[in-house]
Order: sequence, then structure tokens, then C-alpha cells
Amino acid sequence: MVYQYTKMPRSLDDEENTMTERPGTAAPPADNFLAYLRAFGPGIVVALSWVGTGDLIDNSVAGGNYGYALLWVLPLSLVFRFVFVNALGKYPLYNVQQDPSIVRGIARTHPAFGWLMLVSFVLYTHILLAFTLSGVGVALEGLFGGLPTFWWAVIGALSVFAVTLKGAYRLIERIFKVILALMVLTFVVGIALVGINWGELAKGFAFELPPQQGLFDSGLVASSLVLATLGSMANLFYPEFLREKGWTTPAHRRVQQYDLLFGTVVVLFLGVAVWAIGAEVLFGKQGVSEAGDIASALGTAVGPVGPYIFYLGLLGAAWTTVAGSLFALAKMVVEALHVVRPARAERFAGTRAADPAYRWVIVWGLLAVVWSLPHAPGFVALVVVSHVLTSPFLLLIVFALIVMLNREDIMGRYTNSWKENAGLGLVAVFVAVAAVQGIGKAVGELFS
Repeated sequence: MVYQYTKMPRSLDDEENTMTERPGTAAPPADNFLAYLRAFGPGIVVALSWVGTGDLIDNSVAGGNYGYALLWVLPLSLVFRFVFVNALGKYPLYNVQQDPSIVRGIARTHPAFGWLMLVSFVLYTHILLAFTLSGVGVALEGLFGGLPTFWWAVIGALSVFAVTLKGAYRLIERIFKVILALMVLTFVVGIALVGINWGELAKGFAFELPPQQGLFDSGLVASSLVLATLGSMANLFYPEFLREKGWTTPAHRRVQQYDLLFGTVVVLFLGVAVWAIGAEVLFGKQGVSEAGDIASALGTAVGPVGPYIFYLGLLGAAWTTVAGSLFALAKMVVEALHVVRPARAERFAGTRAADPAYRWVIVWGLLAVVWSLPHAPGFVALVVVSHVLTSPFLLLIVFALIVMLNREDIMGRYTNSWKENAGLGLVAVFVAVAAVQGIGKAVGELFS
């Protein structure tokens, strides 16, 4: 089968300004390893959007609490995430409706989804950045000092504003590739200085539960880590990055899958590296739960360079989560707005970054920096809204995705196979459990 491609624009930024209903598609790379490696991008961007402040701290503390015993949870959760996100990535490549965005595909299953996505994405943008911007402030204060956390968070917000305002994916991808290289180097140095017990690390993948903690406690931690991975709205970002890259035809499926696999390996490496450092430095210590505690413990273990290693990794994780998430969510908000207001889509001819709503979402998200103020209200209300909003919404998304990928009027001859449906069905079960667990936690926090 021969596929036709539109002429490549001079840059992907030009493409954003020239696309109509469907962006110009980039020809897939030649069928060799180096060509694929050079083409990778969306997987890297989404990987660093996934790995945030909470992941670094949680994995460090998990390593400190359980050593390497629960390390197997990381690859298990990422296998499920790959199945889910790979299914999401299938839609913009294969749908016969010529939809460049999965937001439009989800809206095809029921008109109410357009409004549901619009409201959910707007609220989630502010909620997510309330947590992640504070992480940027903590990391910058730990590295440079001199200013309170809030003002460092403001500086971080301004840098994200400058990068995301024009909606240029090419710039985002280039910056993220540089940050990824620096993060890998940082954690490799950290592992070398700390010293890893490779035998114990290997045993960590043996699917064992630590007996000293009891079956219930360790099992609960393992299930929570898996559910947190699958229950993240950030999984919806990947199809948006595919659209921005110009990968929108069946011929891009192979490079898309390799790209996502590479991004998944990136997440696994960063997670294992942080977990291993926590297991070596924090194991057996009590009362370690915050960034400052972890940095201090690492400094005691390897000397003055220790805190800088941790805060550099934290900065890379927090900043890329803010920038990548805000970029994707702003585009998704505009897409949902264009779905429910078709006249607005015609007015801006599909150029989402040209819609003033894009810039307003960027500002709305970055205004969450106020939650980093010293005397700002606690995060309980935000946590409650986040759990109540995202868990049930993602469950609906999974069911809509299953329906969408099995409708011939949407996917043509590329409807799901039984194996793909079985994988998504398993994901749906996990997400359903995550939804119940998330709402339960929210209610508990509300009345605690």
C-alpha cells in the first residue's frame, strides 16, 4: 500500500500555522535503527511529562521503606501504561474520519464528552500545576538558595510561559531532549557515587512482597503504584504530541510504537535510578518523606554534591512536567472548545495556538503558582477535586476508547483485535479500581 504525504513545512512550527482540519504529515523515517532514533520525540516529551516531583519523592521513599523488594512494580505498571497509551496513539493514525486529535474521536462517541472534556481539562490544568510548580520552586531553592520557594516558583513559571506561549512543539521537543540527557547523566553520577548492590537490585524484579511489612501493607503499596500510573490523565497527552509531530497516518505506526517504547524505557530508567538511590541511602531511616530530607540524606551519604544531584533531578522532572503538561492541556482545551463551538474552529482554521483561548489556558495554569505562597491554604481541597475529577473521567475515557476503536464508521478496517480489546479490558478494570480508590481517598481527606 502506498501512502501520500503532504510536503513537509520548513519547520514543525510552520506546520502549526498552516494546517487546516488535519496537519501536514511527516514522512516516516527509513526502516533502520538510527533513522528511528533520530525521529523519536513524542515519547520523550510524554515520558518527561509523566515523571514529576511526586514520582521522584515517592520512588525515593518507597526505596527507603522497602529497599528493592517492590521494585518489580515499576515495570509492571509501565507495561499496563504502554498498552493503554499505545491504544490511545492508534486513533490519530488510523481513524477514517480524518480526526487529527483523539479529543474529537472521544467526542464522536457521545456529544456530552465535548463539554465534559472542556470542563475537566480546564480544571485539571490548574490543579496539576498547583502541585508541580511548587516542585520547581523547591528544586531551584535547593540549588541556588537566596530566595523563598515561592519566588523561585514564579521564576520557573515565567520560564515555562516563555517556552509554551507560542505553542511551538519543535522547541518543546528540543528542550526536553537536552533535559533528558542531563537527567540521565545526573542519575548515572548519583548511582556511581552511592554505589548500587546490583544483586539486590536484580532480586527486586522477582515479584516478591517484603515479609517484614506484612502482606497487606506491601500489597497495598504495590497496587497503589500501579493504579497511580494508569489513573493519570497525563496518559491522554501522547496523541496530542503525535499530532504536533505530524505522525498522523498508518505508515507512522511502527515509529510511533518504537517511540512510545523508548519513552517507556526512559520512565523505567529514571524510576529505577531514583528507587535504587533511595534504597541505598534511605533504607532503614525513619521520618524521611520530603525533598529536603532526601537531599540531606544523600548529602550525608556522598558528600556536598549529594543534594545538588537530587535537586537537579527534581528540577528536570518538575519543570518538564509543568511545561509538557501545560502545552498538551492547553491544546486539548482549545480542541474541546472547537468541538463544542464549531464556528470557533472555522474562525481559526484549525490553528489552535492562534486561538486566544490557548494563551488564556497557559496563564490560567501558571497562576497556580499562588499555591506556593507560604501561607496559602493547604492542598486538601485540590487533592479532593483531583481525585473526584480525574478518576471517574478516565474510566469513562477508557470505555469510550474501547467503543471508539471497535466502530467501523470511525476506524474502518483498523478496528481492534480481540487481543487489543482484552488488553484494554484489563486496563479498564485497573482504572475502575483506581476510580473507587481515588474517590474513597478524597472523601476520607475531606472529612478528616
